[in-house]
Amino acid sequence: MLDRVGLAEFAGRYPNELSGGQQQRVALSRALIADTGLILCDEPLSNLDADLRDRMRVEISSLVREVGATTVYITHDQAEAFALADKVGVLEEGRLVQFGSPEDIYFHPATPFVARFTGLAGELRVKIVGQADDGLVEVTAPGCSFPRLRAAGGPGSPAVSFEAGADAVLAIRPTGVSVARGGSEERHLTGRVADVAFRGRGYELAIDLPGHGRLTGVFARHRTVRGEEVALRLEPDGCHLFPADPGAGTASGAGAERVRVQ
Repeated sequence: MLDRVGLAEFAGRYPNELSGGQQQRVALSRALIADTGLILCDEPLSNLDADLRDRMRVEISSLVREVGATTVYITHDQAEAFALADKVGVLEEGRLVQFGSPEDIYFHPATPFVARFTGLAGELRVKIVGQADDGLVEVTAPGCSFPRLRAAGGPGSPAVSFEAGADAVLAIRPTGVSVARGGSEERHLTGRVADVAFRGRGYELAIDLPGHGRLTGVFARHRTVRGEEVALRLEPDGCHLFPADPGAGTASGAGAERVRVQ
């Protein structure tokens, strides 16, 4: 078991002679050897460097499934939660606000808090123009042109309905926005590049939108320069529309109160 968690060479040491990260791996080994059938992991990777975190995340997933142990895993890192969990529960101030598969949590966040916790490029304040019978919503904001969007909700949480003229918050995933290239691509927003970070597979941009704040984590395959003006395209599947204030939208069916939680 020490070999599985990368500590075989330290077998002759006492735990208090190890680093904090190594001690965490000793604790994991002890829990698995005990064969209790139920394991609680409270942020077990928090003191590890990035490379070891990724390796241990895979090891934890493999080990607990091999021994058939039910594992409750507490983390503030949504990437860990999505990578490890069969089911994810999101707590806000001690209250369970959504429970479901990683895919449900990510693609159908029940509240703005869940959307923010699972990763956003940014948020825009918009106004509702109208909502069609198919559930798609038309929104507007100064200087912007939006595609029709689907209201937040879906599997595990009822969809929100909006009234024309109501204020709303458009939560945008990094996967929901991209730099428009060429005249043939539809353009919805215009902004100015505030920062550029090379990420190997491409670039992540921070883009200031006049009057609307900043979007971060916008992916681009080609390098841009700071200060350059760029056009952006929104992908409806990566955008989530919520009421701007609690109770501003309505949701039918069980769980409606969860949808309105801010």
